[in-house]
Amino acid sequence: MSVTREKILELGENLIRTKGYNAFSYQDISTELGIKNAAIHYYFPSKKNLATSIVKTNIQRFEEMIENMESRNFDEWQQLDAFVKIYVKSRREKKKCLVGSLSPDVKTLDESTQNELKKMVDMILRWLAFLLERGKNKGVFAFADSAESKALVIFSSLVASLQLSGVLGNLDYKNYCQSILDDLRP
Repeated sequence: MSVTREKILELGENLIRTKGYNAFSYQDISTELGIKNAAIHYYFPSKKNLATSIVKTNIQRFEEMIENMESRNFDEWQQLDAFVKIYVKSRREKKKCLVGSLSPDVKTLDESTQNELKKMVDMILRWLAFLLERGKNKGVFAFADSAESKALVIFSSLVASLQLSGVLGNLDYKNYCQSILDDLRP
């Protein structure tokens, strides 16, 4: 992958996570990188191509993270903790997660970006449900709901709380995330 393409992807994702999809243009990217808009269009003919590529890149990163945790023999608790820490890091960096940033604009996204975003959400929820179910069966987690319901509650809590922390400003986000984990203790 070319260095310019990687920089465009990285900056595009940063702009989506800090400003929102509809709040940035290729001009923002070209100005920041000191390149012409034509250079961006060479790699991503349209903003929808860029957005779809960003979501696909995040799907790949998520899959690699899961594989990495499994290969390092992380138990269910360690995996969930690592997942939650992604949101803590995003809060520290004053960024929304990609799902939380794109979701409000979902109706303005083209079909391919919508499909990739849905794929990403479905993948995260399936993984979380699997992790929770496996952890519950081993006595690592305790919860009354189905694993699928609990996965949705956890994921939506992380996404929404990250959004609200930007509004509230003084939210002790790390403690909030810890409370999500603490609610699962047997």
